[in-house]
Amino acid sequence: MTRPGLAKFGFLRMTLAACVGIPLIIASNAFAQNPPPPPPPGAAPPPPAAEAERVIVTGSNIPTAEAVGPNPVLDYSRADINKSGEITTEQFLLSIPIANANIIPISNNENGSNTAVGAATIALRGFDARATLILLDGRRVAVYPTGNNPGLVNVMFVDLNSIPQAAIESIEILKDGASTTYGADAVAGVVNIKMRHNYDGAEARVEYGNTLDKDSGLFDSSAVFGVGKGDTNITGVLNYYHRNSIANRDRGFSAVPPFLSSNASPYNLQLSSDVAGAAGGQNLNPGGTEFSSAPDFTNGLAPANRYLYDANNRVRAAGGLRPGFNFNQFSLSFPESERYGVYLNADHKIFGDQMVVYADGFYQNVKTHNELAPPATGSFETKGQTILAIPPHSPIAPGAEPPNTPTHAETGLPSDAFNPFNPFEQIISGGTRARLAEFGNRLFDNETDAWLSTIGIKGDKLFDGTWGYDAGFRYSQLKNTQTGTQVSASRFNRILNQADPIFDPTSPQFIGTTVAFNPFGDYRVPIPSNESTVEFARVHPKDEDTSKLATLDASMYTTALFNLPAGGVGFAFGGQFRRESLKENPDMLNVEGDIVGNSPVPTAVGGRKSYAFYAETLIPIFSPANAIPGFHSLEFTAAGRFEEFLNNDTNVLVPKVGMRWQPFDEQLTLRATWGEGFREPSLEELFGSPVSTLEVTHDPLKGGLLESETNTLISSNPNLQPEDSRSFSGGVVYSPKYAPGLNLSVDFWDIERTGVVAAPLAQQVLDGIAPGIVERDAGGFITRILIADQNFGSQEARGFDFGLYYQRPTAWGTFTSQTQVTYLDEFLFPQFIFTEFGPGPGNLAGRTTDPGASNEGWYKWKGTSSLEWTWKGFDLFTILRYTDGFHEFTPNIHQHWVHQTFFFDGQLSYDFTALLPVETNPVPGYSKGEKEVVRGKDGNPIETASAQTSNYTRSFMDHLLRGTIITIGCNNIFGQDPPKAFGEGGNAVGYPGFTYDATGRFVYGRLTKRF
Repeated sequence: MTRPGLAKFGFLRMTLAACVGIPLIIASNAFAQNPPPPPPPGAAPPPPAAEAERVIVTGSNIPTAEAVGPNPVLDYSRADINKSGEITTEQFLLSIPIANANIIPISNNENGSNTAVGAATIALRGFDARATLILLDGRRVAVYPTGNNPGLVNVMFVDLNSIPQAAIESIEILKDGASTTYGADAVAGVVNIKMRHNYDGAEARVEYGNTLDKDSGLFDSSAVFGVGKGDTNITGVLNYYHRNSIANRDRGFSAVPPFLSSNASPYNLQLSSDVAGAAGGQNLNPGGTEFSSAPDFTNGLAPANRYLYDANNRVRAAGGLRPGFNFNQFSLSFPESERYGVYLNADHKIFGDQMVVYADGFYQNVKTHNELAPPATGSFETKGQTILAIPPHSPIAPGAEPPNTPTHAETGLPSDAFNPFNPFEQIISGGTRARLAEFGNRLFDNETDAWLSTIGIKGDKLFDGTWGYDAGFRYSQLKNTQTGTQVSASRFNRILNQADPIFDPTSPQFIGTTVAFNPFGDYRVPIPSNESTVEFARVHPKDEDTSKLATLDASMYTTALFNLPAGGVGFAFGGQFRRESLKENPDMLNVEGDIVGNSPVPTAVGGRKSYAFYAETLIPIFSPANAIPGFHSLEFTAAGRFEEFLNNDTNVLVPKVGMRWQPFDEQLTLRATWGEGFREPSLEELFGSPVSTLEVTHDPLKGGLLESETNTLISSNPNLQPEDSRSFSGGVVYSPKYAPGLNLSVDFWDIERTGVVAAPLAQQVLDGIAPGIVERDAGGFITRILIADQNFGSQEARGFDFGLYYQRPTAWGTFTSQTQVTYLDEFLFPQFIFTEFGPGPGNLAGRTTDPGASNEGWYKWKGTSSLEWTWKGFDLFTILRYTDGFHEFTPNIHQHWVHQTFFFDGQLSYDFTALLPVETNPVPGYSKGEKEVVRGKDGNPIETASAQTSNYTRSFMDHLLRGTIITIGCNNIFGQDPPKAFGEGGNAVGYPGFTYDATGRFVYGRLTKRF
């Protein structure tokens, strides 16, 4: 079938036809104009005009020599990356202004079942990462094999940490859609990471840095080498990176979170009030239930009359008799990470530039170690999860259980089960919650193996010198292995039962102790007899997930399909075939739901094939060759892409048009683009395993009772429909001649998505404004909320980008200033209603992305401003980073402003090459001999005379100093803490943990040696 696009933009399709048709009409009339007169007889022919090099810029397949095209593109060089002070690709990209909300960071990333640990990616314009396409050298790569749930959906993404940063030459960011060029899902923009090619020489780099607290040391090293003699070029990169973790308890702003967990130690028990009274405790709700907890610092043997009791609330929780459990005394906010790998690239000219074979590939290994607080059980009786139950003090016959207590039938306890440490004659389960602190932290050890290989053939300057082509095959794969340290639910139940064979010395199942686990203690007072049972119940599930992508593509282009008075008509066309697959293979413990606090995670397998054809044209109407007043240069671009998805017989045709106009000269450029897009649901959204997570809710059936840890299960949906999108951008670039080195730019952008795939918030399900299933226990308390991915609605974002660049050489060095600012004027998501902000959705710009967490916001303003000074080997670089604040709510639903931040970074480098004298003429007697001179095919020396002399006569000091660069720097110079955030009491670290991390002031030093 063929899916229709956005009907409301039908008039813009008319614009597309006009933008293509009108220039063609003008062009046909132009052919009738008189050609320029020939030169007078005998006159010398005019000298050929110098032609600037044409290159392919992200967003188009037609080479161009223009510095400013119709598409708004940011270009970050290798030098920009080095000067930023950001060691990893993730940190660099997340710091740029157009990266707004819904990013996936490595810090403070959730670790429920089946979520990404240690992976990270960028998201543009406030949309989630699915709307941003990440490429390597203009081609796609395999996505991370496990989705991540930063907000509304389990997002599939390209892991930036699996790309070796040392191998990156530059990064180009197309700030509007490029569906016609790279695929219909390039909605909010394209990040094209260009790897190193044609490197000649060698470079070694080593860097060390640490926080002011000296608790997160970083070591980074790399080696780059390349040879490029004659027709063959080979480039290689080796890299190694290691960074230590940061614990929440080591920062004052995160040592105590906004909420303390009701999954506590001593446990929060739910009891029959009558049974509690009969045991010597308090009967606060005769004929009903109540909550109880053992006294502080108990050794597990306290009698019932020393327990704490509450008729309505859990004893250890918000609003309880005692505070809840401080999980931040155990968890990490920044994981430990180690990465190493190799990258190779080679090309060989078979017939000069007209036929070049090329190949590249890399392997990257990423290891991440993260820790969460000890397992939180949630309510012992949670539907869909293994039921936990503490047996009574002595066996109770099935059917003889006291009223208002759990039964053998509902809990699955054996009829002879008992626990001698239980002071109550009842089965304890239901709404009981516990923190299994005796079992130690939950550990997550992730290892990602990323493979990529490409082979292809390309050519340029064919036929009349204006044609070129590129065809290639790429295969990429990511395999992620996660090994955890958790607690088995079934084994936990067994160690609670004194009658289980594991405590019988004559049984082959005997575990070395005859004493059952005592769950009535306080973790701060260890119980020695629990050691053997803890070891028995502790397990190490191992999940293996694999994502694969194979692409075969070919394109051909020309810069002059035919000539108009303004110049050649550019044209490009091509096709692509893609095959992608996803396999999620959880450990059997996860499949069976045998991990405390987690729902079952089934195996997931999915695959998809698609093919596409595309074409693009660039039509010059005016240029300096035929300029008239008001039209120094005018050109239009038009493109279309047809894409067929074979798995569900879906196809789509998307257009894009653009305009570039210089009314007077090259100083002022006006540009605009409009296009449509289309996104198929990802394999994770269609077939992925469920994700267990915790959300903040206010239960309307319990008078708005705050629950900071509502167990929520988000499932995939094979019946999802594709998303549609459209984008518009328009801007102006001004480079005045009266101020050489000055460049000003302003761009307006507007992007809309319809049929957005998302999972509603748990609160929306409770409020009845979104579909889902709410499960409750016998007391009416929420045990779990089930939500499925769905086509949830529409999103629209619009705003402005501002850029200012100025460079001024002086006698005291060169000064360079650069400012980039993005303003998010509006972000609309009508189906995403926060009742705290009012009955309607409103404009979400300047608000939290999730009221129950506030890990980030839709920031209205985000910008950077840098100043650089270079002089005689010195390079001083300073940068100011600004992130706006946003509105959220405190636990009592009072509006709170998460304040804006200013961070200052600085870096100073010195290149010792500046100490060496510069020779401009060869020294007689020291020049290379005839046989030592390297010559090209034409017989001319490749090196200049001065270079031959320099390389032949270099002294020891010359070898030591030339190419040696020392760099020192400091990020967050003033040691500013991140701003306070509550997330209605659901924020786990006390600040927006997706936007900021706990690093603080970070000082580093770097040594670079080039050969």
